[in-house]
Amino acid sequence: MKKNSILILFLVIFCLYPIHGESQVSKKQETYKKLISELRCMVCQNQNLEESEAPLAIDLKNKIMEMINDGKNEEEIKKFLVDRYSSFILYQPPFTYQNILLWLGPFIFLFVLTYFLYKRYFRLK
Repeated sequence: MKKNSILILFLVIFCLYPIHGESQVSKKQETYKKLISELRCMVCQNQNLEESEAPLAIDLKNKIMEMINDGKNEEEIKKFLVDRYSSFILYQPPFTYQNILLWLGPFIFLFVLTYFLYKRYFRLK
């Protein structure tokens, strides 16, 4: 009886081990896919790293995978890349005073356009 329970315990442990290993690999792969889809290729115009086959993009993908395998999280990897390539590498740059016109420019343009169209419409009446 004791041998059977020990055997069952070992079987359960060894059966669950691959599940744990796969979840770590899939989590790393998921992080990798997310990062390369959010980061811009510095060589190709309007392409993310996932779509790009430029030599620099391949090097960056390898560096990102290396950093993930070293235990770095998304924020640390993004900070490293922003420090190296500026915030241009991010498809969604952070809202800072340096790029405030980039974020607010379209709204300002729409407001000014609406104002002039409104003035012109009422001037014609």
